[in-house]
Amino acid sequence: MVIFKKTQQEQENFQNFITKLDNVYDSILQYATIENISSIKKIKENFICKTDDFYREDRKLNIGIIGQVKAGKSSFLNTLLFNGVEVLPKAATPKTATLTKIEYSEENSITVKFYTVEEWKQLEEKSKVDSSLDEYAVSREILAMVKENNIDPYEYLKQGSQKIVFEDKNILMSQLNEYVGQNGKVTPLVKSVRLAINNDALKEVSIVDTPGLNDPVVSRTQKTKEFIEVCDVVFFLSKASNFLEQSDKDLLTKQLPQKGVKKLVLICSRFDEGIMDTIKRADSLSEANVSTKMKLKKHAIKTFNEVVEGFKQRNIDTDTVKAIDECKVPIFISSMTHNMSKKDKADYDEQEQLVYKQLNRHKDLDEKYLKQIGNIKAVQDIFDIVVSEKEDTLSQKAGSFVSSAEKEVTADLNNLKQTVQKRIAMLTGNDKEKLENQKREMAIQINSIKSEIEGVFGELFINLEKEKTEALAQLRTSSREFSALSERTGTEFVTSSYEVSTSKWYNPFSWGTSRTEYYTSEQRYYYLDAADALENIRNYSIEATNAIEDSFVKSLQLDIMKRKLLTVVIQNFNAADDNYDPGYLKLIAEKTLNSMEIPIVKIDVSNFLDSISTKFSGEIRNSSEKSNLKQILASSISMLFDTISNKFADELIGFKKTLENSKAEFLGKLLENINSEFNSVIQQCANKEKEIEKYNILIAEINKQLTNIR
Repeated sequence: MVIFKKTQQEQENFQNFITKLDNVYDSILQYATIENISSIKKIKENFICKTDDFYREDRKLNIGIIGQVKAGKSSFLNTLLFNGVEVLPKAATPKTATLTKIEYSEENSITVKFYTVEEWKQLEEKSKVDSSLDEYAVSREILAMVKENNIDPYEYLKQGSQKIVFEDKNILMSQLNEYVGQNGKVTPLVKSVRLAINNDALKEVSIVDTPGLNDPVVSRTQKTKEFIEVCDVVFFLSKASNFLEQSDKDLLTKQLPQKGVKKLVLICSRFDEGIMDTIKRADSLSEANVSTKMKLKKHAIKTFNEVVEGFKQRNIDTDTVKAIDECKVPIFISSMTHNMSKKDKADYDEQEQLVYKQLNRHKDLDEKYLKQIGNIKAVQDIFDIVVSEKEDTLSQKAGSFVSSAEKEVTADLNNLKQTVQKRIAMLTGNDKEKLENQKREMAIQINSIKSEIEGVFGELFINLEKEKTEALAQLRTSSREFSALSERTGTEFVTSSYEVSTSKWYNPFSWGTSRTEYYTSEQRYYYLDAADALENIRNYSIEATNAIEDSFVKSLQLDIMKRKLLTVVIQNFNAADDNYDPGYLKLIAEKTLNSMEIPIVKIDVSNFLDSISTKFSGEIRNSSEKSNLKQILASSISMLFDTISNKFADELIGFKKTLENSKAEFLGKLLENINSEFNSVIQQCANKEKEIEKYNILIAEINKQLTNIR
């Protein structure tokens, strides 16, 4: 692979550009606040980071696997790189998500980077805050995991990092769960992991499985963002059951691209789940497959067209628009069905058996169709092309550092100029008396929307009850699956004996004598594993937690809810009146609506685990003990379902109370925000001419710097 060397001319060009950025920052800062131009400083930091990284001697092609938590990123990589072997454990929740870098090395090893002591202290402080916001709730859960695992965090944190070398990569795989698995002993202390494996497919590439840009652990989110700054190719995963929902769109538009990514590949993951949503209304698996793809393709094209249009309005550079525009047609994959296609049906685990049953609703599913739904070869082909074109990709990148950063700065300066121009227009078109009147009229009109707000919340409460009923029915069905235990097969060597005659016809004294001969044979036996019972309880708890949280997400549909409330607000204010600025009013309403959050659910299963672990361990061969284990597991799952049902009911009651409070406070908060915003503008109106003059000077300076930066 070509190693890119920074020439003297490039070094001078880079330094000249950095000087330009410093001049832009210092010049604008004379007339604006630090907050107004903090992005310029960030562009400079990123520019230095990207160029320094690019010209490293060990620079590889950086490939990012990006998507929300539960998008199936780890399963995707296990299938693509490790032939379906679960090398990378699944991160069930944000608290167990970890940035994992996978690279080639002759020496198999895991290098773990722990939180710093300072970062851990920040998590400890956040855990004390009684708030349902993600960053506080996850902090509490991380500390709870450490306590549950009975470890001293500072014993690890003070090490900074830890490298463990393995002669056998299979042993490495088994140990990785301790560091990044959802039940790993030190998982909650780990910020990132480098996995070095002697696998030729990884030569000259660096693959990063990211924890998701919606990760509430700030330092991990920052680590992901830092990687994106130096990323060359991105495989963007969105699961079929919630394909390209608003959080994915936010990730695309606000955080992912625009940073030098030269190729973006859209993956519709867990496609089997999308088909299962459709197959009940179809006459065949083939029909369900085709109709699901058509629906999701249409949604993807619409979503990406909206994203591209938004980029154009924000003056995002053309390379980014091109990268987004070229990946609007998704590749549909299912890691699970691909792996199932390589197994005998008798070897399916419980989840695979359930998937097979649902996909085979019309008795037309075979190995060939499982592989077709899996569609991993399509991604493998693209992956191979990406790797083969790495030198061209990096060559393009080498020549675009300055131009890309110039476009970022230009877009930021233009956005600042537009904001300032809007403020001038507001001050020019209003006086203090007019704004005071507008504020009073808005306060009066707020009362008129009360009944419509009641209707929006009433519809939400109906949806909550419906989703609760469906979720509990699903959990009752799955409880039967988790109550069952499959027997495992083991083998052992058994020593047996037999008698061999030692009589000799010519020796009468030896007649009737014998000797004992021994032999060893391999015998098969059947057993239940106590660990499987514990895993069933844990997995059922995880499924229940996910089901409860998903039911809240589906019923609330936060973005739709916000739009409905916003529509009510906008439509009931006289937005046609010259006194009102609909865009400004939208800003105020959104600020009010952003306080609504989904509850985070935690189910304690320690008692249920103890009921088994205190009585059973290892392999259970005795038929009586097998029966006893099955009975206790079934009883535990049944009681756990009752606990979950009660927990669900409590969470729903609490959530309804929260929403009732939100409903009661909504108008008051809206009025409070309106008053705050208007008071700020009214205050500026007292020195209108002076404020307008300052803004005009700022615009002149922005125009000057726009010329200088090009």
